[in-house]
Amino acid sequence: MKKSDLMKVDVKLLTIFCAVAKEGSISRAAARMDVSQPLVSHALDRLRLVFGDPLFVRAGRGIAPTERALVLAPEVSEILDRLEALVSPEPLELEKMTTRFCLEAQDYERQLISPRLLDRFLIEAPQAKLRLIPSGRNYVDRLRMRESDVVVTPLPPSDQLDIYSTTLFEDCSKCFFDPKVVSEDEVRENFGTLPHATVRFSLSGTPFEERIFEQHGIERQLRVEVPSFEALPPLMRGSQLIAILPSRMAHGLFREFAHIEPPCPFPTVQFKMIWHKATHHSPAQRWFRGAVRQAVEQIV
Repeated sequence: MKKSDLMKVDVKLLTIFCAVAKEGSISRAAARMDVSQPLVSHALDRLRLVFGDPLFVRAGRGIAPTERALVLAPEVSEILDRLEALVSPEPLELEKMTTRFCLEAQDYERQLISPRLLDRFLIEAPQAKLRLIPSGRNYVDRLRMRESDVVVTPLPPSDQLDIYSTTLFEDCSKCFFDPKVVSEDEVRENFGTLPHATVRFSLSGTPFEERIFEQHGIERQLRVEVPSFEALPPLMRGSQLIAILPSRMAHGLFREFAHIEPPCPFPTVQFKMIWHKATHHSPAQRWFRGAVRQAVEQIV
């Protein structure tokens, strides 16, 4: 067969060939495939030209395969089976899955999601691996390079045709403090004079809550800046430090601290789950994204 002849062969022709080979009859092959007999005959004529062989010849009232057809039949059948496997992926077997999944998020999102997410892994996919990494400005590049699978962040990217996102959860801000040191009334009455702590992920820019306070003309005594939420509890424990933090912190790092409403309204913040187009239809990745969502829903 010439390369030019190969372009004349399609899956439908090969499927008809296999049907005729199995049925030993053009009429039965046509009935099996729910097509007309002339269509089957025309397909065989095209295949005869491609393979340079009659393929099937009359034998009494039926037809019989040539030696060439006998050789081709099992090979063509195997090719069709392999093509079907390509377009029909095997069902996901979670208990056997050994995939490594990477979740990229800051420590707030990680402490909120990871405990329940790990429970899902241990129960449903015990051989799969979970990697947690801090998110950064270049997370879109890491998604494209498949260095991370899912990013959870309140900072969605600008319009990117190859990036998918959905709202995972929302959160509002509360004022946290150590109730063993200061009371709710003391925090309310002395909000502007008590020492404040804040999380600052980079050296540039102004903390989120600082901009809100400026808009409402509220002054505070900012005394401590830390690079992560995880650094705050040891500093606030046993001290008068107070901090404006996401309310769901009360379910994790700050469960031992009390919290009240801040002295001015704060906007609700949406946290997005973001992934790359290349993994959108992957059964394993769809399971992973579902597991991330369910981990959040358990505490919402």
